[in-house]
Amino acid sequence: MHLTIYPALWFDNQALEAFEFYCSVFPNSMILEHNSTVVKASLSNQTFIGINGGPYFLPNPAISFTVICNSRQEITALWQKLIFGGASLIDLGHYSWNAYYGWVQDQFGYTWQLQLGNCSKTQQHILPNLLFCGIHQNQCSQALQYYQKIFTEFQRHQLLRYSSGDLKGKIQNSIFSLNQLKFIAKDSPDLHVFDFNESVSFVIPCKTQQEIDYYWNYFTEHGSESWCGWCKDVFGISWQIVPENISEILKNKPKALSALTRMKKIILQDLLT
Repeated sequence: MHLTIYPALWFDNQALEAFEFYCSVFPNSMILEHNSTVVKASLSNQTFIGINGGPYFLPNPAISFTVICNSRQEITALWQKLIFGGASLIDLGHYSWNAYYGWVQDQFGYTWQLQLGNCSKTQQHILPNLLFCGIHQNQCSQALQYYQKIFTEFQRHQLLRYSSGDLKGKIQNSIFSLNQLKFIAKDSPDLHVFDFNESVSFVIPCKTQQEIDYYWNYFTEHGSESWCGWCKDVFGISWQIVPENISEILKNKPKALSALTRMKKIILQDLLT
């Protein structure tokens, strides 16, 4: 499945090991390419990359991945593989929100929410799941409005609000698409000390410098700049705004990597010279 945004997971020199593990867990998965820094893989026919970036960012449940499964047997099989060396956050079982559900942390620290659904209907097996908590508690509604303004291919598929209690009116569950990639987002019903960080970022491959400028300027207006095309939006979610052929540029242009490490926003012309 070709999606125009894809997730990037941060590792301390374990990216290849992790993605070999994920390819053994999820059907229709394979390593596409890898080097000492980046691993590119297809997990359930969706693009992911892993980055060997060092011991700087640790994953937490603020961004997890919801896996839509057609049967209890599929969920149980995935659970048994993912929990090896990991831990249960919410045990497998029947809950008010889903007939068979569990939330598991794998051996590398990333978390997966397994639930019954209709894969053929969603056409996307794995959905990034954004939990608005920490300093961004109860900001899901503002975030959806924010993303709708920037992404021309924004689509809202589902929106459910809390109907009572302290969270009345806040978002209990939402499903939406940004440039064809489906996300889930919700306001956390609980207080947590963790928040969004760079352990999970989202790559936006761009065709032109104008497109790079557009996303970069929007995200950094109230967010923050980092290096090599990385930035954070106002909610602390990390994005990589890169040329769609960045891997080919780095392979074929000997000076491109050195130029990239000196950039915040990527300037295509400087990479190509």
